[in-house]
Amino acid sequence: MRLFLSILLVVCIIRSSATEMFSTEKILQVSVDEIGTVSVGRDTVGADNLARYIQERLFKSYLGTGQMQGKIKIVKVNSEVPDLVIEVVIKEIQEGQRKALTQVCLQKYKNLFERIDAKKQAKLKKQFPVLFQTEFL
Repeated sequence: MRLFLSILLVVCIIRSSATEMFSTEKILQVSVDEIGTVSVGRDTVGADNLARYIQERLFKSYLGTGQMQGKIKIVKVNSEVPDLVIEVVIKEIQEGQRKALTQVCLQKYKNLFERIDAKKQAKLKKQFPVLFQTEFL
């Protein structure tokens, strides 16, 4: 009986550690250099096209897996990136989030986020926190 319980305990520990490894949060990293070049992974995106890129990336992830990245993080390539460039990038990311949220709401509920009930809004906020993220640095 002890042997059985020991084996069961080991299996549970292995399973829980494997679950932790696969449930790590996915981060969409946005790198910005001093002249305003924006890179997301291997893609280079113009700051003026970043909102559309973020929208498409988040929504395609949702369509493919039913999930999205856990958060978006802005990384300055070096310390000489002007604050004005970062502000523009943040505004573009927020616009992309807003557009992706609109697409998800229309897909799931056939309505805009503002027009769905509070329970569904809370569910979306819990399921897709990246769409409501405000801090990126």
